[in-house]
Amino acid sequence: MRAQDIMHPEDAKAIQAIKSVPGYERLAKKLLRLGTEAQYKGENLADMVQVTPQSFPDVYAPFKEVVDRVGIKEPDLYVDNDPMIDAYTYGETHTFIVLSSGLIEKMSREELKGVIAHECGHILCKHTLYLTMYRMMESTGLLLGLIHRTLFAPLYFALLYWKRKGELSADRCGAVVVGEEIYQAALLKLASGMKESSGQLYRLVEQGKEFEALKRSSLLNRIQQECQCIFYTHPQPCVRALELNRWKMSYAYRRQRIA
Repeated sequence: MRAQDIMHPEDAKAIQAIKSVPGYERLAKKLLRLGTEAQYKGENLADMVQVTPQSFPDVYAPFKEVVDRVGIKEPDLYVDNDPMIDAYTYGETHTFIVLSSGLIEKMSREELKGVIAHECGHILCKHTLYLTMYRMMESTGLLLGLIHRTLFAPLYFALLYWKRKGELSADRCGAVVVGEEIYQAALLKLASGMKESSGQLYRLVEQGKEFEALKRSSLLNRIQQECQCIFYTHPQPCVRALELNRWKMSYAYRRQRIA
């Protein structure tokens, strides 16, 4: 699989805009080389359980299937003791993926593969490199309050906008690996926190259409809804579901599904 096969157009445009910031990419790579990756690896080894063929083999097996399908170097995989449904990835030269215990317990095997494929999609598209600066600025913000947003507002908001669009590319990777319907079921569980979601597979898609209609109904509604998500790191679940439902009609999706 190639990054261009799944990358959302807005994701590609946003990355180009970030690359145009003088010195940004060089600084991000330097931060990784200076030990950011090693710091996270130490934390993962100290606080989580690493998944291997011998440790959590029922998790490792679908993980290995996804890595081989996407065609990336196998990242480290960890399980975090967290009842929330969550997953994330980080690293450029030594990548890793973290899955929460709540995610593993509530997802079916195929849904879990979809979520893992989403994280592998981030690695394939090299999102982790550009996340370095965002996370550094966010960490600085925890110490300095709103100072980083006033000093670096243009870059900070550009990174947030890109991160939301990058999630759409990663969603496409998940859908290609397990199929759009199964990935929709995973999104529904991510949004609801429920273990079972039978009988309402496309509920989020319908809500996405209602959400779009609400934004189109007046300029005030559009401004309100756009401003509401300006600090979001992820698109709203209904937006993700609707975007994916539309992409499944494309030639790119069908070609990747039969690849």
